[in-house]
Amino acid sequence: MTHRQTVEHFRTDLLRWSDTNLRSFPWRDTTDPYEVLVAEILLQKTSAEKVEPIYSELLETYPTLNALADADQEYIGDIIYSLGFQNQRSNALIKIGQQLLDTGVPDDFRGLLELPYVGRYAANATLCFAYGEPRPIVDANVVRVYNRIFDKEFDYRGEDTWSFAAAVLPADDARRFNLAILDFAAMICQPKVPDCDNCFFTDSCHYYQSNQTG
Repeated sequence: MTHRQTVEHFRTDLLRWSDTNLRSFPWRDTTDPYEVLVAEILLQKTSAEKVEPIYSELLETYPTLNALADADQEYIGDIIYSLGFQNQRSNALIKIGQQLLDTGVPDDFRGLLELPYVGRYAANATLCFAYGEPRPIVDANVVRVYNRIFDKEFDYRGEDTWSFAAAVLPADDARRFNLAILDFAAMICQPKVPDCDNCFFTDSCHYYQSNQTG
């Protein structure tokens, strides 16, 4: 099987796997740019399961940019304390509320990058999940999947990694693919002990095949 065929095989099989295996979180049920952006701020360096109850409480307390702009930093910090980095996150959230009060959440990459606590991943995730743009998302978990399956040595900050992720991404089903690869990394292709017995791709995965020899 050629590299291109392997990529197409993985893309097809991952989307098929996602039909019955995607996790359910409240931020996945919305395309509201504000709600999506808040989720991306909270999800950085934090598990989705830990974020879920805090996300719901935060949006119930601050349902709009206007409410967020007038928020008390200490009060937000108390809500998100268990996620860590509460000072940085709460400060960033309030600044985002104030900065976007008159314009709303940007629908362009550069505009999003100008916001505090928003990097390439969060910007692309917001554009994909809120605005429907076919944008790749790359973090350490996504990179782990690509490195194992395709025998790569990618770093999530590398331009070659982002280019590869963009090439793998199906433009007509980007949202579902991005959610699927996040969930596949969390549920199957885990960091220390991957659940290869329940993986749909062992026949073509370099990591799995290399560990079957000898």
